Amino acid sequence: MTITRNLAVVAIVAAVIAVIAPFDVLFLPLTFGAPLLRAALMAALAIVGGIAAKACGLRLEGHGAKYPLLVGLGAALAVAAYVFVLDIALFRAMLSADYVAYLHAPLGERMAGYMLRAFNENVLYRLFLFPVLALAFQRILGRDAISPRLLIAAMVASQVINIAANAVLPSSDPITLGTLGYDAIRYVAPGVLWALLFRRHGFAAAEVASVGCHLFLQPAFSLVF
Repeated sequence: MTITRNLAVVAIVAAVIAVIAPFDVLFLPLTFGAPLLRAALMAALAIVGGIAAKACGLRLEGHGAKYPLLVGLGAALAVAAYVFVLDIALFRAMLSADYVAYLHAPLGERMAGYMLRAFNENVLYRLFLFPVLALAFQRILGRDAISPRLLIAAMVASQVINIAANAVLPSSDPITLGTLGYDAIRYVAPGVLWALLFRRHGFAAAEVASVGCHLFLQPAFSLVF
């Protein structure tokens, strides 16, 4: 088992963030609220995910473009604009009271919270769960290789699990077709895009996109909330 320098850096950063706050609903009970257990588990999941990603032909470093990190930054801006339009122009009446209340919190607090959460969410659901599911699907289906369709299925499944655990099930709002549709286009679609960036341009580009999205989105929200 080879742990590259890039994977070690991701694991260390993710572990430090996990000490600060657990963020994820599924991750919290597994570590009994203990910061050191959170750090150890997060680092372990990052390393296992990195090894699984390599087995799927995925890479941590940027690739596939002259400036892959700029591709990630462009995706961050595009998704921020997309989410802003959804939440302000199209679905504002569907936003939960808790979500709206948090958008009135100080900008620095929101940006720090969302960006830290985005980094570790990407580690849990893109670096770890996405390639692990892809390998599991390959084994279950008895395939000799992991096809693009199988990768896409793993991308969608990993993000659906994420949103079901962290947005749908914990919410006190009733679950309707309308709320499920909103969650799909608001949360599942961007997560699948981050996984596509991971596949095409590397995990670094996906992290730039996922974390960087809030550099644009949260200041924009401050203008209207």
